[in-house]
Order: sequence, then structure tokens, then C-alpha cells
Amino acid sequence: MGGCLPIQHIHTYLVHPKKGSDEPPQINGTAVRLEGRLFGLLEGIYGRSDTECNIDITFTPSATGTQQNDCRDIIRAYIGNPTLPNGRAIAVRLEQKTDKRSGLGLLFLIAGREGREHKLVVSRFPTDVAIYVDEHQRNLTVQFLERVFMKNRTSYKAVVYRHASLDAGFWNGRAVDKQLNALGGELSNYWILDFLASRFTVTAAAGTRRLATALRNAAKKAALEVKQEITAAVTLAGGLAGEQLNINTFAERLALSPAAREAIVGELKNPAVAQEQFQFDLTEFRTIIAFKSVELSNGGVLTAPSSEFNAVFRQEHVDDETLRFTTEGRIVNEKLKQTP
Repeated sequence: MGGCLPIQHIHTYLVHPKKGSDEPPQINGTAVRLEGRLFGLLEGIYGRSDTECNIDITFTPSATGTQQNDCRDIIRAYIGNPTLPNGRAIAVRLEQKTDKRSGLGLLFLIAGREGREHKLVVSRFPTDVAIYVDEHQRNLTVQFLERVFMKNRTSYKAVVYRHASLDAGFWNGRAVDKQLNALGGELSNYWILDFLASRFTVTAAAGTRRLATALRNAAKKAALEVKQEITAAVTLAGGLAGEQLNINTFAERLALSPAAREAIVGELKNPAVAQEQFQFDLTEFRTIIAFKSVELSNGGVLTAPSSEFNAVFRQEHVDDETLRFTTEGRIVNEKLKQTP
């Protein structure tokens, strides 16, 4: 992209896992020149961040409830004056929140201006001791940085912040975790909850729509046993009205099997959103999944509102594989349709 984006400063720091440690920080940092191969890679991350970072997060207020957040304070200080020492405060915080499971990593701070807005991308790349020990421990060379990138260029965490006002803005950001490799894996708690001191933000309607759409689409594609689990969960969902939950806890509360959970999470664009908290909106849920249908081996199709299906159609086992459905009511309408 040849420097076409308005990046003004890039600083990087080697961050050790020091959570729970009393040792002093061991953080080496350097500025990255705004040219060359390494800059081109970082410029790509900066440019993609507005679309690639798709998890909404918000800095949490202080424990006393005031509109203050320690992480936001040091991020704002860096954006207002993007120097190596100001960036180091961010790296020290990350080091204090990183445990040995996450290991050694490179933190990049990419600061720019776009019109009236300040923009900052904070990104962490994993590295390993095998690469690190080849380098002089007091320096971060371009060669070292490029070696880390070549090995991990598609595996990183990032968050983007942008706003025109340093005082009033920078409460909300958007995150991505491209290190997730397990189905339903959690967006790293130490990164969002601990380091960034933030929480996931999603409206009740948006979160409920995402859940309902995933359930509906999973039920279309899954094996019969999984379909039955999902449709049963939909019928019972009314009991969760108004509760704070996420897609993972929805599955846990309704005791869905691993196969059913995998089918549901598989319908999400990013498995990380299965952890986003929202208030369950039953009315919104029923606009997406209004009806439940059962297709029988004799060609019959039974349909009723999903929340009332079991009350409308009573069922009893004839044998291990056969069910008898019974219902009664007066006819209020009849239709001939080309398709079921």
C-alpha cells in the first residue's frame, strides 16, 4: 500500500508473561520505521482493522462506578503523545496480565490520524523463545521482528480505537482474535477483560437475533438427533426471557450436547461472538423462530408456534421409533401450497 494510510507512529515491545510475578518489568521496545517490508505488514493490519475487528467492546467504569478506567487512561496518554515511554506503560500493563500459557509476545502500537479522528491499533503477536534467544536481549532488530511476522503473520490479537476527542471519546473499541483455533474458543479473557479492562457490548435485539439465526440455520443442516435437541431448546427458551446470557451459556442452561453446540457455533461468522453477553429478548427471538414444524415418515407435516408446539400436539410413543401425535380444534383456514 506504499504508505498511503495516515500512520504517524509505530512502537513495538517484547512482552514477557509476568502475571502474579514480583519481578520488575523486562520490556524492550523500539520505534518501527514507516517504510519497508515490516511497515507494509503493519500497515495492512491498520488498514483492515475497521472491518476485521468485529467484536464490540467497552471500557468498564471504575470499581466505584465513576467514568474512569486505568487502561483507557494510559491508552489516551499514548494517543495524545505517542512516544516510546508512553507506549511502554501499555506494554507493562500487558506484561502484568499475561500468564505463561499465553507466553512471550510482541506488542505493536500503530497510531494514526484520519481526518479529525485519532486512531490507534493495538496488536499482539505470539513469538517463542527459540526466536528470541537468537537476538541480543537489549535490542529488537528489524530482522527479529520480521522473523516473528513470517511465522505468525495470520495469528494475532488486535483492537482498534478511533475518536475525534481524547477527553470524551475512546470508551468503545472493536476487537478480533485471530489466534482462536478451537471451535467455540473464547476470545482471550486476559486480553479483553484483564489487559484492556473491558467488557463485550451488544444490544439485546442484536444478540438475540444472532442466537436465533444460528439456532434456525443449525437446525436446517444438522442430523435428526441434533435437530430435535435444538428445536426442544427453542421451545424452552421462553424461560430465559430477560436474562443476561451469551450463546455458550444458552447452550449450557439448556443442556445441549457437544454436537448441538458445535452445530450452533458453526453458524457464527466468528466463534468468539458466542461469548458476547446480551439480554435475551423473547419477542425478538420469536420474530426469527416463530414456528416449529415436524415432518413425519408418512408425509405429514405438523406446524405450530414454537413456544406452543408441545401443547398443541400431544405425543405418545407407539414403539421405539414411532410417535403418535394428537390434537383437536376447529378449522379456521385451509390452504393448498406448492411446497411444504
